[in-house]
Parts: sequence; C-alpha cells; structure tokens
Amino acid sequence: MRIPAPSALRQNLLCAAALGLVFLCAPFPRLQAVVHVLLVLALAPRAGSPLTGVLWAAAAGWAFEGSLRLYPHLGGTAWADMTLTLAAGWMAGRWPLEGLKGWLARLACLVVAHTLLVHTAVRLAAGPHAWGPGWFWALLSLPLWGWATWRLLHSGPSPRLG
Repeated sequence: MRIPAPSALRQNLLCAAALGLVFLCAPFPRLQAVVHVLLVLALAPRAGSPLTGVLWAAAAGWAFEGSLRLYPHLGGTAWADMTLTLAAGWMAGRWPLEGLKGWLARLACLVVAHTLLVHTAVRLAAGPHAWGPGWFWALLSLPLWGWATWRLLHSGPSPRLG
C-alpha cells in the first residue's frame, strides 16, 4: 500500500510557514535549528519538483545563516541544505515509506548527515567555527517533529508503528 502524496500547494504552504518560523525563532537558536532541519529534511524534499525543493532549502539555509550573529554568512549552510534536500527527495522517490518507524529512522540518518555536511561546508567556506547544540536539539526532538510531519504529509489513515 503506497501512501498518498500531498498536493504541491499544501507542501509549498507548509514550506512557507516553516521558513517564516525560521525567521521568527531567531531569538531562540535551539528552536530555530529544529525548524530549519524540519524544513530542509522533511518538507522541502516533497514540495513538488526537485527545483522547488532546492529553492526552499536554499532559502532556509540563507535565512538560518543570516539570522545567526556569530555564524559565517558565506553560503555553506545553503549549499548543504540544497544537497541534502535533493538526496532526501531522491530517497523518497526511490524507497517510499509505509510506516512511521521507517520515516523516523530515515530522518535520524538525515539529521546526522545534515549536521556533518553543514559543518563541513561552512568550514570550507569560512574556516573553523563553533558547532553549537542545534544538531543535538534536532535529534532530541525528532520523535515530536517527525511524527508531526508524518501526520501533515500523509493524508491517509492514522500512522501505525508497525
């Protein structure tokens, strides 16, 4: 049984709302990192075409970099976001999921990959920098935002844990 795909309009509205939250959460960097990861790894890969997803990811990366005071603003985050959005979209098309456990496992792996790729790209663009606890909060809150995005993205029956 395949899970029905949400409409492109709904996906783009969810991405726009999450991008707005990235800006609004700027005074709270831990929450901002969680919303940023949610947009890049869960919402943008399913926003319709790959180009649309990449544009949402680039906007999220630039919004995140632009709102942090001590973070280099050279585009490393945007590049990493675009790369992982394309990878997550490819994985969603190649290996569709049928359950919440698989979705959460995929998101956990993508959060780890996102953390490593963002810090590598920022290090290449701007040199050594502080990592910060954003990746930890994204992993810690994964069950919450992973379940919420599962419910928002899949308008089918209630999710099963099996």
